[in-house]
Amino acid sequence: MLGGIGVVHTIKRNFYINRLSELQSALYILRCVSEGRNEDQIVERFIGDEQLVKTWLGVLMDIRLVERNFVNELVITKEGLEYLKRYNPHW
Repeated sequence: MLGGIGVVHTIKRNFYINRLSELQSALYILRCVSEGRNEDQIVERFIGDEQLVKTWLGVLMDIRLVERNFVNELVITKEGLEYLKRYNPHW
């Protein structure tokens, strides 16, 4: 029975690590937008994972950290800059 507890603990830990890496992906996309990269350049950074980039860009737009300007370019909002500084001050 003790082995079963270890397996559950490992699964929970891996789930936490996966969630953390997803947050890091979102922060990296936010950083790329702050550097002026367009959507295609960001997808390139994620080795062609267009679905991941589009999903996170949608989330970042929904929570108003990123928006599109009048020429349809991605731009980071004031809130996005504050969020980026707060959660990853090294960027």
